[in-house]
Amino acid sequence: MLCFFARGDYMLCKAHYEKMLSKLKRFEETLNPYLFNKIDSVTVKAFVADKQYHNMPVDEKFEDISQGFNWGGEGNYCWIKSSYTVPNTLNGRDIFVMPKMGGYEAMLWVNGVPFGTFNTKIVYTSHGNHYCALVKKNASEKEKIDIAIEYYAGHDYHGCDPFSNETRDYKYTFESLDICVKNDELCKFYFDLKTVNQLAEYLDDNSFFKARAINALTEVHKILLYSPEDASYDEFVRVIRAAQPYLTQILSEENGANAPQVGVIGHSHMDTAWLWHIGETIKKCARTYANQISLMEQYPEYKFVQSSSCHSNMIMKNYPDLFKRIQQKVSEGRYEPNGAVWVECDCNITSGESMVRQFLWGQRFTRKHFGYTSDCFWLPDTFGYSAAIPQIMKGCGVDYFLTTKITWNDTNKFPYDTFYWQGIDGTKVFSHFNLTHCWPDPKELCAAIQTDNNRSGQACVTNKRLAAYGYGDGGGGPQFEMIEMARRCKNLNEVPKVKNLTVSEFMQDLEKTAVNPNVYTGELYLELHRGTLTNQHEIKRNNRKAEIRLRNLEFLTVSNSVENGTDCNPNLTNELYETLLINQFHDILPGTCINAAHKQCKAEMRELISRADKYIAELSCGKGSGISVVNTLPFKRSDAVFADDFGGYIADYPQQKYVDINGNKKQIIGNVEIDAFSAVHLDITDNWNSYDSAFEFEGVNLKTPFAEIEFNDHGFITSFVDKTFNRELVDGLPFNTFVMAEDVPACWDNWDIDADIELKFKECARLLSREVVSDGAVAFIVRSKYQISEKSKITQDMIFFANSPEVRFDTYIDWQDNHRFLKTAFDTSVREDFVRQEIQFGNCKRPTTRNNTIEQAKFEVVNHKYTDLSEPNYGVTILNDCKYGISAKGSSLRLSLHKGGNRPDIEGDKGYHHCVYSFMPHNCGYSAESVVKPAYELNVPHIISNGIFDVQQLVTANKPNIIVETIKPCEDGGKAFIVRIYEAEGTFTNCEINFCSKCNAFEAVNMLEEKLNDTVHKNNLKTSFNPFEIKTFKVYY
Repeated sequence: MLCFFARGDYMLCKAHYEKMLSKLKRFEETLNPYLFNKIDSVTVKAFVADKQYHNMPVDEKFEDISQGFNWGGEGNYCWIKSSYTVPNTLNGRDIFVMPKMGGYEAMLWVNGVPFGTFNTKIVYTSHGNHYCALVKKNASEKEKIDIAIEYYAGHDYHGCDPFSNETRDYKYTFESLDICVKNDELCKFYFDLKTVNQLAEYLDDNSFFKARAINALTEVHKILLYSPEDASYDEFVRVIRAAQPYLTQILSEENGANAPQVGVIGHSHMDTAWLWHIGETIKKCARTYANQISLMEQYPEYKFVQSSSCHSNMIMKNYPDLFKRIQQKVSEGRYEPNGAVWVECDCNITSGESMVRQFLWGQRFTRKHFGYTSDCFWLPDTFGYSAAIPQIMKGCGVDYFLTTKITWNDTNKFPYDTFYWQGIDGTKVFSHFNLTHCWPDPKELCAAIQTDNNRSGQACVTNKRLAAYGYGDGGGGPQFEMIEMARRCKNLNEVPKVKNLTVSEFMQDLEKTAVNPNVYTGELYLELHRGTLTNQHEIKRNNRKAEIRLRNLEFLTVSNSVENGTDCNPNLTNELYETLLINQFHDILPGTCINAAHKQCKAEMRELISRADKYIAELSCGKGSGISVVNTLPFKRSDAVFADDFGGYIADYPQQKYVDINGNKKQIIGNVEIDAFSAVHLDITDNWNSYDSAFEFEGVNLKTPFAEIEFNDHGFITSFVDKTFNRELVDGLPFNTFVMAEDVPACWDNWDIDADIELKFKECARLLSREVVSDGAVAFIVRSKYQISEKSKITQDMIFFANSPEVRFDTYIDWQDNHRFLKTAFDTSVREDFVRQEIQFGNCKRPTTRNNTIEQAKFEVVNHKYTDLSEPNYGVTILNDCKYGISAKGSSLRLSLHKGGNRPDIEGDKGYHHCVYSFMPHNCGYSAESVVKPAYELNVPHIISNGIFDVQQLVTANKPNIIVETIKPCEDGGKAFIVRIYEAEGTFTNCEINFCSKCNAFEAVNMLEEKLNDTVHKNNLKTSFNPFEIKTFKVYY
């Protein structure tokens, strides 16, 4: 039993000394109110506002108030202001202000400039975690200081777990605004005591240093007076002075040369939206970043990292004075604008091109305004990381990847924390799982290098770890208390050495010193938050549709510029892209925000899509009669053209008219062949050459040119026989069976799907009506209406085509349920132990087996436009136009259609929702032609324009797996444009790339549009692509 002598021969046993140590720990709370000495209180004026101000309100709005003044109301702000003239007794002192006033978050203004933060939402001891802020360092006698504080009352949200119901009353009372100075002597004792207390509590029981710390604390215990109310202040301070040397002696013991090291840097994780809308994020950023400048003035060693260039842009636009102060600290190397992207984006759903733009916008902003190029992709909180990321990072000049989120896994412990991450193309980036939301104190520094808490340790690889400390999401970042604790741990015996480093400095050193780091290949799949792939349907649909619209708009912009020989300006598309990029933030796009943030996203994205459609129509408007059909894809297409009914008919083409499920009159035209990046003109006539139907339908049986199909009484497909192979494809539930389960996760309502949900799925649809709405030479369309619950319904057109084996499901969901999850099932006869699922710029393979816990954890995964299940000579594909979640188990593919969580968005996802998905069999294995091409065709409809219109066939590649993904204006404008091309199958390919005759030269560039070498090419290029390789070219005309 651990014991020690306290006095003479009197010995305390372990239980007794633990009680003694608890008193010393409690004494920290006793001391806390004495860290600042009140010097004065000032008179105050106040102004209660129901809106945000980004500048000081005018004086006329303020009125005198006194103690007891009440204010509040959800969403309101209360400004208080005063001034203070420095007396001669405070000449040369640092002056602080301590408001005693209720509120949620607050920003300090000094002399009209944002200067700090106060925070009561996170309670630290008896007060908020930022409660006393510097207003003037080294004040001068008779100097006048204008002080204002902008308090926010807060707003309503009900929590994040199912059934949570957090409430608040938004009523606050003003007590006083106090002028203070820091009590340096008591501060030193307080932080020394806190440090030694932690040594005594958290070091190993066999540590001799721990024993010495306990002995020192015993001496401190003998001297201290625990109750200051029962002693004079002078006596209270006298005994603290007497106890101080014992703490100083312990803290003077230094570490060995080979002690582990923790690099520390201040940080405040800042969600662009989450439990608040974007407008409030601007305020949170200003409060937090102003506080960092203040801390830097007080602590010369202090450094801070800020990710998300979008947030810097918010400050530049709304708080230009603060932005200039940030720029100064960046130039000093203390404020690190590292992170590389515009926002900390979702990495599951965001398209490849959108992810490139996140980096492009982020890097261009920091270069322009800070003279800084990020080398780290800082992404602590995103819900999984695509295997395409390493190549995109390297293409944007980013060498290092950092996150904390994978340590949240609910099933398996990730094997490494310092390693090389290898993507689908073979690109490797050095990666580190750092710590956030922590204190740089002995307790958490020692935990940082231990192997518990779902961290792997890897002592053979490195003895270093990065800790980004501070409160996030409006918590104001680090407190001064944290920096004080870091100082005491700089080189403290048996505690990892603390070194104040930027993230870039830490990662460069870590890569140089790491010994044989492991290589992890493939996606960093988060075994958690799987429901974010499906939650909030409209947000995800708008994202996909906006990405496609912007792709088309950029192509037409470039084509028009090349045709006319004018400069290609990116301003029009960039204005829309800014809306898209911010709404790809990792709580907005996954649908895990409060309702106000979701509403804002939906409104902004609807406007984006509407404006993009308007611009596309203007750029593609032809002259004369007839219509033009534009193919913006990089390959020839002949799929059915769906156009708004234009009144007449197209001569010499099979066609038919019908009214779709949205009540729109449509015309379907077949056999229209259009070359890559080209257009065809079709004449309209009043005469129609009748074509026979390509289908035979009788009772429950349908024959198409490709299959013989049988329906059950619900209208689902019980038999699907491929005519070419005479192969039955249904094996299990009928194709397109709707299955539903109660969806109440253990926690994180809008985020999570738990594995046990698979035990609850049941067939749910009751057929209400069924009718054939169109039967012709191009398509056969049968419309079904279903009741899928007491509250929700589905109307669906099942579309069969004359020139394709695709079966398309045009689906309209009237969703009125909470806590229900809906899927559509395709239980097939195809056997393979993996599926290929599209991700950014390629695909990844995922298991269909459940042989171990790693496979079992992937019961719900992400796909972009397709999931393919293929044997070597036959396969089936599920295509979609906006559905990202899917499960693949055995031969069953089940596409997720809807999730009904309603926390933190209490309105859930009720409403009318449209989606399209398809079942596509193919009589070969996986290939670009059998899978990738149909996936693009479903997602990128033809552009229909009036009159004669043509486009420039700007670029072509002669191999089907070489996909021209992007044709865009250069960011710097001029008579040049950018082409981005990737290999889509995962196979090495030699190919030839040809540019149009109006293009006179091109060169290889990186994704930041900087040339890679001095080689300039003419007209065409013979080149090779490695599997899933991305190449970018700048083309001059």
